[in-house]
Amino acid sequence: MFNCIKQSFQLTNKYIILATPLILFSLLSSLYILFSMHGNLINLLIAFVLFILMLTAFLAGWMQMLKICVSNPDEEDPNLLIKEFPAGVGEYFLSVLGLLFNVFVVTGIFFALSYFAGMKFIGNIGISGEALSKAFESMAALKAFLLSLSREQIIKLNAWNFLLLFTMGIQYFLLLFYLPALSFKSKNPFKALFLAVKDLLSKTFFKNVLLYLILFLSYSILSILSSIFGFNIITHFIFTMINFYYLVFIAVLIYNYYYSNFVRIGGKFDETV
Repeated sequence: MFNCIKQSFQLTNKYIILATPLILFSLLSSLYILFSMHGNLINLLIAFVLFILMLTAFLAGWMQMLKICVSNPDEEDPNLLIKEFPAGVGEYFLSVLGLLFNVFVVTGIFFALSYFAGMKFIGNIGISGEALSKAFESMAALKAFLLSLSREQIIKLNAWNFLLLFTMGIQYFLLLFYLPALSFKSKNPFKALFLAVKDLLSKTFFKNVLLYLILFLSYSILSILSSIFGFNIITHFIFTMINFYYLVFIAVLIYNYYYSNFVRIGGKFDETV
């Protein structure tokens, strides 16, 4: 595990060009959302569909770069990796579109199950949606909202928060290897989902859990530090760059881990899909 982490750091530093598409997509998508998410329902739906297509193109190109990065670590000119992005868009666009659809369906199923479980074992908090939305308008409104809750409501609210976090944690864990499985084993998004879950629950299950815990803890620590030190414009810029580096690193780590454990086995390639 730790050799894989060390190698992933080395690959991230060598192929730091991976950060370029991520930064450009983050910038362009933020501007697009800022200027397009206005108007009537039809305009919002069109804007949402176009955003999904932008996200699909980005993921398709980026996953091709990640695939080449971990399968060809000895490339003499790492900057040539950027040329793989258009090829990835052409090869994986429809596959990633199917992946996003599957993720949307899985998310809906998980949250539906979470909702029914919460209503059965926790119960209704007794807070209207309008009151909850107003609470997030400002820190003062949030403080006043929390002070207005009874002890029973606070207990139920905490229980619902824990249930939602637990639900998202389980879902993220099950989808941990979805992108690399789509890259290395099958471009069919339904088959890739099955293979990703199958590999996740294989004999390396506890090792996979350890990887997930490392990702979870490191992300939590970085999020806390960003919240504490991100108010100053200089530290905000620094932590923004650190976050981009971290996102590239975890993507490389997941791909490298999957490639080492489920694709390249004993110097050979696992062709059982």
